Amino acid sequence: MSNPIPLRLRPSTKAIRTTASSGRAMVRAITFDAFGTLIDTGRDVLIRIARSVCDDQRPSLDAEALLATWDRHFFAAETAPFLTLAEITEDSLAKTFREYAIDASPAPYVDRLVTLWREAKAYAEVPRVLDTLDGVPRAVVSNADHEFLLDILQRNALRFDAVITSESAQTYKPRPRIFEAALESLRVRPEDVIHVGDSLVADVQGASRLGMRTVWVNRGDLHRGPADPAPDAEAHDLRELPAIIERLSQDR
Repeated sequence: MSNPIPLRLRPSTKAIRTTASSGRAMVRAITFDAFGTLIDTGRDVLIRIARSVCDDQRPSLDAEALLATWDRHFFAAETAPFLTLAEITEDSLAKTFREYAIDASPAPYVDRLVTLWREAKAYAEVPRVLDTLDGVPRAVVSNADHEFLLDILQRNALRFDAVITSESAQTYKPRPRIFEAALESLRVRPEDVIHVGDSLVADVQGASRLGMRTVWVNRGDLHRGPADPAPDAEAHDLRELPAIIERLSQDR
């Protein structure tokens, strides 16, 4: 396994924000998932690509059905030895094509998808919330290809002390190594960090197993079942995050 490659996008700071009422440190660091938490990629982009495939290759095929098959192959992908997200995306679309007997290369469609994803914007509240939390060391921990994510963060002027990706850590969330890479980069203990993400498995389960506190960002108002991993807090978007961090810090 290769070493993680954290990239500093803003000057490192040792400052820790304190609450006005208690003077306690809110947290020593915050880690964030990227897509679905900070960055809005949107399912509509995937639907656009699926419809393009159907229009080009099989007009009678339903785009939602093709996308469901693509999702199935994508999430069933083997990642040992490690594959980048781009490789998994193309391989899973190739398997989808074979399942539907589509004789075409998936590469042009994946290239188009990546181009659209690179134009993804941060959710509207994200810059202001990050400004509110300025002074607390923070990192991104994302299942993403490294240069791809750096480009999106820079396009959106989002600054972090470190960016840890599945490509740089050579593993995917919820496996512990990618979170450990962030902790090592920020030089903090798991119990002093809050991880914020939109996936109950990749984010909540992955981070909590290491002893990190977690905030589940539930933008779609999804139902969490009794067997699902339990976060320490839930937010509909990041506007709720400063108050949640304040509350969690007082619980310590």
